[in-house]
Amino acid sequence: MLDTPEIPLAAFDGLVFGPRSDMPIWQQIRDHILGLIEGGTLRPGSQLPGETHLAASLGVTRITLRQALQQLQNEGHLTARKGVGIFVRSPPAIFSVRDGHPFRENIETHSAPITTDTRFVRRELATAELAARLRIAEGAGIIHLRRLRLLGDQPVYVNDKHFPADRFPDFEALYAERQSVTDVFRAHGIAAFRRVETRISGGFSSADEADNLRLTPGTPVFHLNARNEDGNGRTIEWTSGCWPLMSVEFGAPWAFLH
Repeated sequence: MLDTPEIPLAAFDGLVFGPRSDMPIWQQIRDHILGLIEGGTLRPGSQLPGETHLAASLGVTRITLRQALQQLQNEGHLTARKGVGIFVRSPPAIFSVRDGHPFRENIETHSAPITTDTRFVRRELATAELAARLRIAEGAGIIHLRRLRLLGDQPVYVNDKHFPADRFPDFEALYAERQSVTDVFRAHGIAAFRRVETRISGGFSSADEADNLRLTPGTPVFHLNARNEDGNGRTIEWTSGCWPLMSVEFGAPWAFLH
């Protein structure tokens, strides 16, 4: 585990509540905790004290404290882990897209390395939507890869990649050996590829996305959709991904379809 020890209750000292008419108590607690995060008192990856002890220390009810913590989770400053507790999220990673470069070469994390948890690789039949994205016939075979990217042990990105199956007959074996889509491309004769479409939109996490990213459903997120082509202009990959809003900043260069 890369988490730092649980934050002592003394770290939350110094909060003096203003008049109730000025600002709700839960909002004052939210602002106070956010200030501790931004000031470096609460370090990324560190665990907050339990709700009962923290509420008692602040002299508020657990319901009031939970409002503040829920708001900080919704904003992406904190993350909850079922059965474990609430943790401070790491600083945002900076993600850029450069043609022909694997994910790890396009991301700067400032701290812990990015690791990959492959959830599954399986063969499916293309829906009408995916067939249009991949420029193939509806019902044609595709390969579906789902991966979770983690910063330390904190999930920061989940994506679903789809590939035309006829182009990659040895995908599963090669990916299992190398754990790299770029290497799979090269092994199938694609020496270079380029990003021809990248779309980013804001939204809220679905139940599935929240479960993968350890978020509260409805947390603000970025949704990313992207398409890659080989040197002959043939689509070889369609990706749909999800980032927690506070976990990433996007940097140049980008390849957008206008």
